[in-house]
Amino acid sequence: MRLNEMEDLDYSIEPMDNLGVGLCVTCKYIRVVSSDRGSYFVMCNLARQDKKYDKYPILPVLSCNGHTVAIQPDD
Repeated sequence: MRLNEMEDLDYSIEPMDNLGVGLCVTCKYIRVVSSDRGSYFVMCNLARQDKKYDKYPILPVLSCNGHTVAIQPDD
């Protein structure tokens, strides 16, 4: 997911960070998937290219060799 696609989603980085997703909140491979019931899931698009990554990682992700920063969180 590219930065401009993330801006189109109906959430901001702050609420995602509060959900405790860990490193994924700043990763360029994150994709937020919502269900019909209103649940949200964090999907890793890197898993499509490399099977060693989980498609839906257990959160919070505290360490990931594939993590690539797409955006910088506000400090």
